[in-house]
Amino acid sequence: MNEFFNQVPGQAIEWFGLTHILIIVFFISALITVLLFGNKLYHSKYEMPMRFIIIGLVFLFEWRVFENRLLNLSLFRLPLCAIALYGLTYAIAFKKEKVFKITYFYWFGTILTFLFFDTPFGLDRWSGWTYFGAHLMIGVLAMYGLSVFKWIPSKKDLRLSMIVLAIYATISGYATFSYGGSDELFLKTPPVDFLNVFVDIHQVVYTFIFVLIAASLMIILYLPFVKHNKTNN
Repeated sequence: MNEFFNQVPGQAIEWFGLTHILIIVFFISALITVLLFGNKLYHSKYEMPMRFIIIGLVFLFEWRVFENRLLNLSLFRLPLCAIALYGLTYAIAFKKEKVFKITYFYWFGTILTFLFFDTPFGLDRWSGWTYFGAHLMIGVLAMYGLSVFKWIPSKKDLRLSMIVLAIYATISGYATFSYGGSDELFLKTPPVDFLNVFVDIHQVVYTFIFVLIAASLMIILYLPFVKHNKTNN
């Protein structure tokens, strides 16, 4: 577990080693806990204190990364997980339902992060505990909105979420392909080695497949709500 708390850049966590497996188990357990106890928090006097404890944890895990983005003028080259974290944090803190329903679908990046994390330390990873802690909070915020506030995204929200992401990805992708710099959305450089096979075929093939994977995962996140939305319509 030493690598999880190591502050030295370049110290990696073994992929699906013991530490990684324990992190995944904790991640799943945390999400299930929020879902199970969310109903009890609804209209409870403990809801607001719990909400701001969660917001406090977001600041604890994310502040150094956010500060570094400001110092490096990279605030407008945000990765998808940062968009999800900041959007969901704002939505939960100020009870903005519409913002939640749009940014909710972006938490699929957190699922991929816990399974296929980028091991080198960099802008978004100062240490294992802050990196995984910040990504954990994305999932917690997503489950909090669903279970506590009963905010259920609709098909219209999914479409709008895709449109917003497509616009942002077009701007970010243009900047990456035209001017270089960090590829925050992995539109040019794969986040995991096994996707390099598509880059070897052609850059356009990889980018198309990666976009297709992202869209498919957003649709998968919507599927649990199909029956609920049909019943309420």
